[in-house]
Amino acid sequence: MAYVHSIEVRFRDLDALGHVNNAVLVTLIEQARFYWWQGWLGDRPFETEGFLIARIEVDYRRPIRMNDEVRVALRCTRIGSTSFDLACRVFRAQDQALLAEAKTVQVMLDFQTNRPTPILDATRRWLEAQA
Repeated sequence: MAYVHSIEVRFRDLDALGHVNNAVLVTLIEQARFYWWQGWLGDRPFETEGFLIARIEVDYRRPIRMNDEVRVALRCTRIGSTSFDLACRVFRAQDQALLAEAKTVQVMLDFQTNRPTPILDATRRWLEAQA
């Protein structure tokens, strides 16, 4: 995986069973994806080259607990003309146990027209390096 982001589990993330709520896991993946993309954008605003999430698939493997050191690993698995896929692997740092796997589909967007826009050549090269 090309990019790994550390996640801090907060008490408010837990449900009545004492593990991270399933909906919160999608937010943890979103946080990792934000920092990953921000690494590409640098100082440019998101609207200059941003995307919308078109699809999210999540397979929950093990509960995430309060004291787990959680990492989210991302890698680009497909690049189309206006969209790309990310594979997400959520794991516990202490023992590398797989906690969840996800796939997200991002569609590049022209925020002025609210329509899909082609992936720029430089961005395509960067995404290819994220495989």
